[in-house]
Amino acid sequence: MYRCQACQTHFEVRKPMAEVDTDAECPECHSLETRRLISTVAVFSSSSNGQPRALAGASPCSACSAAGPACASCHPR
Repeated sequence: MYRCQACQTHFEVRKPMAEVDTDAECPECHSLETRRLISTVAVFSSSSNGQPRALAGASPCSACSAAGPACASCHPR
């Protein structure tokens, strides 16, 4: 995700990691004054009983404190 410094538009650009520091042109105003935004990532793994468990980046459910999609009432299957 990128943000244009000139017009404040948020946009996505897919490119290889080797090109991550190259300029990204804003699709709205065509400015090259853009900033790459850092995204948060949640990582899950299956526990020994098959239930997903958060390894990193996941907040507990605000209703029941279960991590990520483990909450059956907030994230029904």
